[in-house]
Order: sequence, then C-alpha cells, then structure tokens
Amino acid sequence: MLIVYTLTEEELRNRDDKAEELIFRMSCGEVLAMGELYELIETDVYAYALSKIVRKEDAEDITHDTFVQVWKNATQYKPMGKPLAWIFTIEMNLIRRQFNKSQRFTSIDESIEVESDNGEFAEGVINNEFLRQMLSTLSEEEREIITLHIVSGLKHREISKLLAKPLSTVLSKYNRAIKKLQMHIKEGRSSK
Repeated sequence: MLIVYTLTEEELRNRDDKAEELIFRMSCGEVLAMGELYELIETDVYAYALSKIVRKEDAEDITHDTFVQVWKNATQYKPMGKPLAWIFTIEMNLIRRQFNKSQRFTSIDESIEVESDNGEFAEGVINNEFLRQMLSTLSEEEREIITLHIVSGLKHREISKLLAKPLSTVLSKYNRAIKKLQMHIKEGRSSK
C-alpha cells in the first residue's frame, strides 16, 4: 500500500516559520540551529535531490552539500516566508554544477534497487519500489514538479518562480504527471 504524507497548510506555515528562524540563528553563528534545520527539512532536500539525480549516493552528497551552502550563505537570506524555495535554489545550483562536472545523472530505471527498510521515514518512502516505478513513468521535469509540490509542499506559483517557468507550464506538467500516475495505478490494479 502506498501512503503519501502531506502537511496541512498550518503545518507548512509552521515549518516555514521555524526554518526562517533557524536560518536567522545560523546567520548569527549558532551551530545548533544547523542541526535543527537539518532535522526539519532533510527529507525535503533529499527527496528533491533524488528526483533530479536518482542515484542514492549522489543525492546524499547533494543533500549534505546543500546544508553546507545554506550554512555558508545564511547571512544572505532575505526573509520572505518561503525559506525552502531559497534552499531549493541553492540545491538546484549544486545539482547543475555536479551534472556539468561529472555527467553522473542516471536514468531512474537504471538506479532502482531493492533495499531493506531501516525504519526511517525518508528511506522508507524513497526506497518504496512501487513509488520508484511510478516515478519512472514521469519525465525528469514532471518528477521535479511532483516532488516539489507533494513532498515539499510548495505551491505551483512558488515552483514556477523556482524553476523559472510560466505558471501555466507548471500546472499543465503537474496535471499531466498526476494523470500518468493515475493511469499507472489503474494498469497495476487491472493486471492483478
């Protein structure tokens, strides 16, 4: 059974407020704030990296590097209520640099591995074979939009700004991706 956890509007606001507070504390040199921020949004940052890179090891490296860059650049953050958009921009730049540097992107089909569940939520979601197969039916852009919206809770308008794409494009790609996923689920049910 596929279980997708989504945050309520209030939980998203609370997470964003807490993340902004932690980034401010990091800008003042408070090291403990980094650990708190990591615990708060690591799943979001990792899921986004994995949606772009797919190889678990590379996604873990990008996640780590993203938090290092957030620490280094915390003083440059301008509070606007959406700290994850700023963090994803940092992450996207790191992914682009990594891609240009080593060309280590892999297709999602080549990287699917069956691993034992170690009990952690993030690992359980990402290593879910059914979820990975479903995501493999999507284009890279569709996976990115789905991940940013469903896993990280960004609104379509925020995704549009983050990806520098028209809102209509983001909406159509999101809707197309949802339809593909629904078809994949229907096909899976009818083949049983």
